[in-house]
Amino acid sequence: MGRRLPPLNALRAFDIAARTRTFTAAAHELRVSQGAVSRHIAQLEAHLGVSLFHRDHREARLTSDGIAYAEAVGAALDRVEQATKSLLEGRQRRALRLKLFPSLAIKWLIARLAGFHAGHPEIDVRLTTTPSLVRFDPEEDDFTIQIGTLPQAGIQHDPLIAVELVPICAPGYLRRTGPVEDPAELLRHVLVSSIRRQRDWQVWLEGAGARLARVPSGSTFANSALAYQAAIDGMGVAMAQKELVRDDLTGGRLVPAYPLYVPNGETYYLASAENCRFLEEAAAFRQWILSCSSLPAKRPMPT
Repeated sequence: MGRRLPPLNALRAFDIAARTRTFTAAAHELRVSQGAVSRHIAQLEAHLGVSLFHRDHREARLTSDGIAYAEAVGAALDRVEQATKSLLEGRQRRALRLKLFPSLAIKWLIARLAGFHAGHPEIDVRLTTTPSLVRFDPEEDDFTIQIGTLPQAGIQHDPLIAVELVPICAPGYLRRTGPVEDPAELLRHVLVSSIRRQRDWQVWLEGAGARLARVPSGSTFANSALAYQAAIDGMGVAMAQKELVRDDLTGGRLVPAYPLYVPNGETYYLASAENCRFLEEAAAFRQWILSCSSLPAKRPMPT
């Protein structure tokens, strides 16, 4: 059965008139004439079959029925107002959820995120980091950025960054030690690396033609961002992912210790649900972050 509701415009006029105790104020708030408010009240009284206001006074004085009805109507409209406010605020506060490696967040994404917010100030992005590969879960995240892909039905994987390795150090460090003429000379330096990417030195040295049975141990850090900072502070030479130190190289905080870039076959991928194109915020973020990459999309988002 349908709801047996009174005329809603008349109900709104009654609520304002009951609160302000004057039809004039109600007319002003509703931006209608005082006569229109009177007609709304008369329509509501006819619908209810009771008198809501006394007609013998300049003030809009409520009858006993009017007082009881005003309390109930006011409380109901307050709940509608609060529900509407909560829904709108909830939508405004809803943040896109992105999970990625700590170093990628620190050294690559955050520096670019201001550009996204400048173009989309209404969209918040909530970042969480993980040191490990995880399976994309649309219940927990809207996007993840990870190395490699884990095939999943309904999940889009877009190539974002191809990993190239390069040894880097602070300009002052290289001035003190002198230029590196041969890749093998780097073995005489303090080798800095991330504990999770210690094999990168071996991969780069082999790519540079320096065949070694074992790379000497050096200083290791919990993640690549810390290793790069150690290099910036002059501790030694760190093996870096070129894209993650691009801003440091451009800004002069780091320089290549030996200018050879060796691809290691790894690629960072952006994972998202294929149906994220139906969500305006997610589609905008996906388009923006892929524009930060020079790599072509693996396949277009279905339309």
